[in-house]
Amino acid sequence: MAGALSVSLALSGGAARGAFHLGVIAALERHDVHIAAISGTSIGAVVGVGIASGMSAFDLIRLFKSDALRAVFGFNYFRKGLLRIDEKAAILREIAPIERLEDMPVAMFITCVDLLSGNKVCFSKGEATKLAVASSALFPIFRPIAYENYMLIDGGFMDNLPISPLLELEYPIIGVNLHPIDAKAKHDLHSILKRALFLAFTAPVQAQIAKSDLYVSDPSLSNFGLFTFSEMMRCFELGYRVGSESVLTFMEQQSII
Repeated sequence: MAGALSVSLALSGGAARGAFHLGVIAALERHDVHIAAISGTSIGAVVGVGIASGMSAFDLIRLFKSDALRAVFGFNYFRKGLLRIDEKAAILREIAPIERLEDMPVAMFITCVDLLSGNKVCFSKGEATKLAVASSALFPIFRPIAYENYMLIDGGFMDNLPISPLLELEYPIIGVNLHPIDAKAKHDLHSILKRALFLAFTAPVQAQIAKSDLYVSDPSLSNFGLFTFSEMMRCFELGYRVGSESVLTFMEQQSII
């Protein structure tokens, strides 16, 4: 039955792996699952504002593959080598045609970190695309984004799977994580150090996973580079396959089908 299941989504950061988010959402659309609320950080916020604006997953993957989106992140040699995000790029308006979060038909929450206070900040109102790119500003690679009284950077520093804003809603929570833990990590010193840093960064995610009703990820995501945009369609297809399998199992458990 169309619309028989309504859910909320928590979408993690993960740069170009965000195509996996779109594949999972395409699977939800295919099975008539209604998305009632979205909470996202980094690329999860960018995907989220598009879906919450009424765009389909297939609309968005077409835009995500374009050179115009990659150009949003441009190098600026005159600002001490930091990458500058073009927060006014026209393609951002194509991704999220509704300008403000509070006007979107789907409840949308964006997680950022405020450098000035050192606190996590969750927005449910405000400029959608500006807040989405602020949540993607991985400092010190990218310059912080000034917004109102905040200096905002990537929300993943404090909450890379932002489930908390969804807990008081009435919908089952689907958490989609683009950073699976690789059980086959290499044992050389460099790899061990990288893994230690990765585990420190993702430790809060493990606590969040337990709060979700359905957790979606896949070990194969480790094979996709965070900035390898040429593999987006393969990542999208992986998300669609894993998402379809997961949602069908979940619907059976909920006695929806």
